[in-house]
Amino acid sequence: MAISLGGMKLKQIAQRSFFCLSFAFSIGSIDAAVATPLDITVMTQNLYIGADTLPLLQSPDTATLAAVIQSIVANNFPARAGAIANEAVQAGGPLLIGLQEAFLLSSPSGTLDYTQILLDQLASHGLSYQIAGVYQGLTVSIDGFSSTDREVVLARTGVPGFTASGQGVTFQANVPLPPLPPTVVASASTFDRGYVLVNATLDGQPFQFVSTHLDEFHTIAQPLQAEEILTKLATTHEPQLVVGDFNANPSESTYAEMLAAGFIDTAAVTGAVGPTCCQAADLNMMSLLHNRFDYVFERDFSSIDAAFLVGNTPFENMQPLWPSDHAGVVATVDVPEPSTATILLTGILLLGIRLLRVRRWVE
Repeated sequence: MAISLGGMKLKQIAQRSFFCLSFAFSIGSIDAAVATPLDITVMTQNLYIGADTLPLLQSPDTATLAAVIQSIVANNFPARAGAIANEAVQAGGPLLIGLQEAFLLSSPSGTLDYTQILLDQLASHGLSYQIAGVYQGLTVSIDGFSSTDREVVLARTGVPGFTASGQGVTFQANVPLPPLPPTVVASASTFDRGYVLVNATLDGQPFQFVSTHLDEFHTIAQPLQAEEILTKLATTHEPQLVVGDFNANPSESTYAEMLAAGFIDTAAVTGAVGPTCCQAADLNMMSLLHNRFDYVFERDFSSIDAAFLVGNTPFENMQPLWPSDHAGVVATVDVPEPSTATILLTGILLLGIRLLRVRRWVE
């Protein structure tokens, strides 16, 4: 039995009151979601093996191998990794970091895992990351020394609402290796290149992240490799970020290909258009950066908040002066805000759920 109060039943009063409260709470929830855009900061960095390795392929003798190893040791990747980790700290701890030339080196005297060294340095700087995806490229072995080129994406851990998982993909368009002497053993017949595709989610908003290192042959394999990435990304409609060492200046066809597909060069928008490649092999003289090869491209994010270069100033006054032979790029973008239709639909759904609860309560 409903109780009458001044001509209005208590049940009716309860229903109307809860309707108003539910409507207010629903609108408040929507406003809170719209008023708090999701910032996503990412970074790309070519780590650089630490030596010019081309002479070793051309003349794989003991003296050349010794010179390459000496250069790698002198260029001290653990120290350079500390400088790169510091750049990540100064950038606020990017959610995702794309690494190129994340080498795994082995010799009779030990192993250098560039990815693990950087992970340890990041941890020592208070940043926790894990590997979200790896592309393993060409392995070359000479007289007990081997090098494996890898493309790696690191994902920040301990961030509420953030998940990331990826896989490596080999390009179909890879350049054949030249004839190699019997002393050189290669894992493939081509200069294997590829990319890591990561599917990520932040607070329920999905997006994709690709890190790549395109071929140096600008007019042969490189545009075809970029096309392979674009074809893969065309199968979904999520906001997307493509980062890496493209080995292409903005005047080249590969860059034009990215723009034609609807991607935006974040650094160009913000004016951070300084050169990113390449320092001297010994990392021990005045800056020789003159090419702009490294990029963070975005598509379908709502805005670009910032973009800037890192690693383009010396971190010490002796070899190695520079964290890498490449500068890196950091960019922050916003996840798209919900459309008006999405906001209204969300409000209707929230209101319907709350009214259903009210009806069950008063009945």
